[in-house]
Amino acid sequence: MSETPNYFSADELKCKCGCEGVNFDLGFLSTINSIRHEAGFSFVVTSAYRCPNHPIEARKANGPGAHSTGQAIDIACDGERALEVIRLAQKHGIKRIGVQQKGSGRFIHLDSCTSAQGFSSPWIWSY
Repeated sequence: MSETPNYFSADELKCKCGCEGVNFDLGFLSTINSIRHEAGFSFVVTSAYRCPNHPIEARKANGPGAHSTGQAIDIACDGERALEVIRLAQKHGIKRIGVQQKGSGRFIHLDSCTSAQGFSSPWIWSY
């Protein structure tokens, strides 16, 4: 059985607040690589790991979100590709999906956080 390639660099997955921390969950990375492999098209990562001090995480009223667990990623896509990412994510057991498909900056958020971590699962939302 052939191994799925790693499609993502450490630079794509690291925190962008300046700390450059890379605390991305390897099991989640394996799932995302499988989704990317099956999709057959490149994924542009707009956000992956964010440390608790990242400005977006720091201003959240309930504390840091899914990105700070290393089990979340935002993939820039729209239309048909967005539907394919969602379809493959569900096929691979992703149960938390955020959808931003209006205006500029369209993306799909995928995460594998669970209610044990304080996140409701399964869950889908729009931005």
